[in-house]
Amino acid sequence: MKQRERKLSLPPETLKIKVLIILVPLALVSLTVFSATLLILHVDRVVPLIAGLVLALLSLLSGISASKLLPETRRLKTRAKQLEAVHRVIQKAGSSLDLQEVLDNITDLTVEFTGVRGCSIKLFDPSTGTMRVRSIAGIKRDVPDLSIDVAENIYHRGLINGKPVVIEEAFKKDFPELDEDTESLICVPLRLEKKPIGALCIYGEKGEHLSKEMLSFLSSLGELATLAIANATVYENLKKLDEAKTWFLLKASHELKSPLNVIQSISKLLTDGYVGPLTEKQRELINRISSRASALSETVKDLIALAKGKAEIENTEREKINLCEIMEEAIKFYNSKAEEKNIQLEVICTTEKSIIYGVREGLESIITNLLSNAIKYTPRGGKVTLKMLGEKDRVTIEVSDTGIGIPKEEQKKLFSEFFRASNAKALTDAGTGLGLSIVKANVEKHGGKIEFQSEEGKGTTFRVTLKRIGNRN
Repeated sequence: MKQRERKLSLPPETLKIKVLIILVPLALVSLTVFSATLLILHVDRVVPLIAGLVLALLSLLSGISASKLLPETRRLKTRAKQLEAVHRVIQKAGSSLDLQEVLDNITDLTVEFTGVRGCSIKLFDPSTGTMRVRSIAGIKRDVPDLSIDVAENIYHRGLINGKPVVIEEAFKKDFPELDEDTESLICVPLRLEKKPIGALCIYGEKGEHLSKEMLSFLSSLGELATLAIANATVYENLKKLDEAKTWFLLKASHELKSPLNVIQSISKLLTDGYVGPLTEKQRELINRISSRASALSETVKDLIALAKGKAEIENTEREKINLCEIMEEAIKFYNSKAEEKNIQLEVICTTEKSIIYGVREGLESIITNLLSNAIKYTPRGGKVTLKMLGEKDRVTIEVSDTGIGIPKEEQKKLFSEFFRASNAKALTDAGTGLGLSIVKANVEKHGGKIEFQSEEGKGTTFRVTLKRIGNRN
């Protein structure tokens, strides 16, 4: 048996509104373009034509009552504004990984686009069982800690369990962030993979009841807020881990430094005969102790340099530095090592283009580490070039050599801590694998970038680009 087609019938008023929503904007755009064209070609015929089109539109509008058209128009305007708010939240939240900045952006934009009295984001702390306001816009509260025990509050327990809250007459005992002029509120839960992370709330003034239609919009906004908060939280946690690692490196390195210095001093006293003659076997063993202590001391020194490079230097006093002077000092220091291997050292630097604002210790570390590596891994009779290229707003430091190069399959690991290329380890046991990590840390702390090109057996070029004035505090 054939199924009869179902015809959808709409009331005449509704049908006309739907048609108008589509036709009126198209008619207005077409009218504008068509009129502009005719103004150029037939000015005398334009006015009657425009009048005719306007009359046609008016006749279409005359069959629809204002009571039907205006609510639909308002609804569309509200929806357009909400979509714009969602777009702005995505744009703003994605522009930062700082958690507090992300939270403030979301609350500010919500108040701006919804016109409500205020907005807040609360984050849940599972270790204390409290929900605390981390960002609030529109409502000024001088209370330092706006938190509430979830277990003792029915509304916040509901939020933790994933249920939205809509209240027309809210009280401070339930929502400590409220002020005297705030009455109604809507809160939606923020959940990530079914785990509660907080709540997003909006507040209405006294006598103003928030529309329940806002609940759907706020839920969509809450989903975006959850993702932005999750990303910022991950970044914040990684940053804390990195800071803890840096602190440990500094602490452990300094703790190891003193006993190593003692071991080296005592070894020297023994080998120099200050406590009596030594047998050949005793001398050999003490020399081995001294050699191992020296190697460990170099590692400790590099660990301290790496930790300093990773430490925050934004608050360190920046000074005006001539890179040419640092480069020339480095060349003088390593010249004797280069002569031992008959390596030609060349420095190219234009003094008037070499000024930069930065931290001297960090910049010296960049240049000396790259130059030291270039000499170490360049065979006898090779060449090492240290060059500075100055542009208007930045400088580029290049260190190139005709050395052993880096195997292609190992280049991705080059800046990893303690990594040494296989051909470098085959050439010499000396080296901690921390030098390039130190360089990269110092470059990044100066807001620069480091790149390299290398071919095994032919040589390597490292290129460091730094902003000239941009680092000045």
